[in-house]
Amino acid sequence: MEKILLSDSIGLEIRCVDLSREIPNDLWNEIHLAWLEHKVIVLRNQNLSDEDQLRFARSFGELQTVRTATDIVGENQSIMHVANRPVGGKPGILPDGEMQFHNDQSYYECPCKATTLYSIKIPDEGGNTLFLNTAKAYAALPMEDKVKLRGLHVLNVYDYGKNPTVKGEKYNPDAPNFSHPIVIKHPETGEPALFTSRLMSHHIEGMCDEQGDVLLKSLFDHAEDSAFIYEHIWQVGDLVLWDNFSCQHARTYFDPDKTRILR
Repeated sequence: MEKILLSDSIGLEIRCVDLSREIPNDLWNEIHLAWLEHKVIVLRNQNLSDEDQLRFARSFGELQTVRTATDIVGENQSIMHVANRPVGGKPGILPDGEMQFHNDQSYYECPCKATTLYSIKIPDEGGNTLFLNTAKAYAALPMEDKVKLRGLHVLNVYDYGKNPTVKGEKYNPDAPNFSHPIVIKHPETGEPALFTSRLMSHHIEGMCDEQGDVLLKSLFDHAEDSAFIYEHIWQVGDLVLWDNFSCQHARTYFDPDKTRILR
């Protein structure tokens, strides 16, 4: 297994691994440790069926069924297509445009710990995925700011029906929402990380709106510094696995006339 750092902040490419086959335990352990350390793992030149991807994801824990857009994906499904063209007779989800930084499912009590994304067809330009190291962003805060964040909780909301990629102006109380600490501890490593995101964090509980909005914006701006970000330019056959507790992701613009399909 060959390893190549993708940036100083986050991300590791792993070469010479074929995920279309079941991987031995010692190799999986090495991948698992690399994922915990680098937050984002990239394995290029893969040729994966649905079941191949599910098998790899399943090796990290129990699969979670899709909870958003079940009207498109269906009930009790663990696979969905991020696509701007129909796949298998079903429309893709989150089809076009930029998407703000977020942790997947931070609006639920128990978010998924990891996500895999496999590229099937991509545009020749744009539609890149930005990955942000929220553990490193927290570590870089001045101590006085870390002290201010102790005990604070943020309400995370996701209005998939109206504002799936960019936060809307109004809060929909019927949208899935849940309050989490602004600073969480990674369940496996214990590493602290910011758990606020520009797309999904609505307000800080127990703080007036104006004061809370100023604090949230300062955290967004701090975390989204390029020093903490890796930009992944997709190639067909990429399998990317990211840690949902210690990193966030976003999407850059691409021409909607170009096809983009990821699973």
